[in-house]
Amino acid sequence: MDETSAGNTAFGLSISLAFIGGYADAASFLLASTFTGHLTGNCILAAVSAACKEWSLAMDRLLAVTVFLAGILCSLTLSRFLPVRLRRYSLAIAMFIEAFLILSACLFLANRANHEPFIVSMCLALGIQNDALRKTNGISVHSTYMTGMVTTLIQKGFQHFFSRQSPEPDSAKHSAGPAIRVLAPMWISFLFGALAGALMVASFHSFGLLGIVLLLIVLICAEIKTVSLVFD
Repeated sequence: MDETSAGNTAFGLSISLAFIGGYADAASFLLASTFTGHLTGNCILAAVSAACKEWSLAMDRLLAVTVFLAGILCSLTLSRFLPVRLRRYSLAIAMFIEAFLILSACLFLANRANHEPFIVSMCLALGIQNDALRKTNGISVHSTYMTGMVTTLIQKGFQHFFSRQSPEPDSAKHSAGPAIRVLAPMWISFLFGALAGALMVASFHSFGLLGIVLLLIVLICAEIKTVSLVFD
């Protein structure tokens, strides 16, 4: 596989995972009144819940923060201790674990379990996803939350625009262009994912999460095929 094809595959994967990040976060908020893909919202919501003396909800949101961080540590541990021959498949393995956890979360709610097992499963899944894909085409990315990436996108867009107006060398423009081409589509994909997640859960309740599982299965197959072509 040539470098262009590999880059296109990585780009497509990042877009798809951003879609999953938005989908899962919107779905989780509707199902458990808690975000499961990032920290900022849950920290604020936990403080608000505590101020309103909604202790159970505050604890759920603090649980989400803790388990999301644990998911990142799980991903780091996985990539560190995988046998050498399997490290090339680390992203596919991370997505397989994520699919299993999200399927478990769906079944927990379908069986009318408390929200805590659902939150643990979803936050572990998205913490793993967030660490598993760190860069696309050399650009630092996050696939489960957008705040940092949108800030970078605006900074790069500003830099790109004014480098065109400036007589100075265009190295700044060249450095900004690739970041914009990666970050802008990921942001848009995240927003569409959030809309899709909200619509699916509104229509099918917890079974709406199965849309994520199906997409992850497709991505796992695509990643394994890509890795096999690169190393064969």
